[in-house]
Amino acid sequence: MSLVCLTMHAKDKLTIDGILNWPVIGMVYPGFSPETDWQFGLGLESSFRIKDEQKPSVLLVLGAYTLRHQWYLRSSGTLYMPGTTPWMLQYSVQYRDYPDVYYGRGNTIHDSRKYDSKRLTVNLQPMVRLAQNWSVGPMMDLLWEKHNLDRKDTTYMGDNQTMMWGIGLVAQHDTRDNTQFPTKGLFFKWNSTYYEPKLGADCRLVKLEADFRHYVTLWQPQGEMTDFKRTQGSLIFAYQVRAMAALSDGHSAAIPFQMLPTLGGEDLVRGLRTNMFRDNVLWAVQGELRFPIFTLLRGAVFAGVGDVYNTDYWNWTTPKVGYGVGLRLAISKTHVNVRFDVARNNIDKSWSDRSSYSFYFTATESF
Repeated sequence: MSLVCLTMHAKDKLTIDGILNWPVIGMVYPGFSPETDWQFGLGLESSFRIKDEQKPSVLLVLGAYTLRHQWYLRSSGTLYMPGTTPWMLQYSVQYRDYPDVYYGRGNTIHDSRKYDSKRLTVNLQPMVRLAQNWSVGPMMDLLWEKHNLDRKDTTYMGDNQTMMWGIGLVAQHDTRDNTQFPTKGLFFKWNSTYYEPKLGADCRLVKLEADFRHYVTLWQPQGEMTDFKRTQGSLIFAYQVRAMAALSDGHSAAIPFQMLPTLGGEDLVRGLRTNMFRDNVLWAVQGELRFPIFTLLRGAVFAGVGDVYNTDYWNWTTPKVGYGVGLRLAISKTHVNVRFDVARNNIDKSWSDRSSYSFYFTATESF
């Protein structure tokens, strides 16, 4: 989601019954990506601690309208709960009304088709926090969408309304020093979700996802200074490895296209358009060098590679590559950054054609 803060109205403390300690930032923002064009909206972001919990919780509420007549409402966050058995809740709820583009299935370029879509997604992940920075717990995932694509366009045997309801398990290992802008540490997450027609899903399906990230500080300034200034002046290398699969008990064409892993967008292999390549198996690797420029301004050089495959009709192609440069402007001491990236890929060869470049104007890091 694109998010650029233009005005901030911060309250030092918002206390509820002496339990919650909430610094709140209100935002009026524009944003830009190849899929949405310019968008404008309102947002509320809060980073706070619950009781005596050491880790800060984060809540984000967004609503926006784009020049392509798209709009969405979204709330997401991570809540850390203290207690004898500490636990955490990661959640995301979104409703969107989007004129969108369908690029087909597979790892080759297809003709694109525009369509209208109304989509609701809900994802809940309550986890018990264990020793050695591990957390485990159940997961609930819901996707409902109504669209006007023809069956021949999607190769999906269902109709124009999709309902997928699944339950699963999630395990997470997190040693990052900061969730907004990590400078060191590891992050690993494994999801497995089962969708069953008897539970209300349109088809039987298992989704698997693994996400590994590593953050390394190559250099940092010495001397007496605040942690914020030290972080802003550090040279950081970060990389991510992701793998996803959507497996059905029949032909892969029985899987709704919305449930297939997709490559591209502002977070995974930048330079490729969102959903341009999708199929039931995906892998991707990306890295980024983050370096200081001046006070609140930082730069980045990044590259990523990945591809999608069909387990029924395996087709090897040259992996998709995205690469580019970017700037980061810190807008809060909780390390929320405005991010501007320019990226290309190994498919569009012309350097003079503006359409071969992808521009991303958003907030938070890609990973």
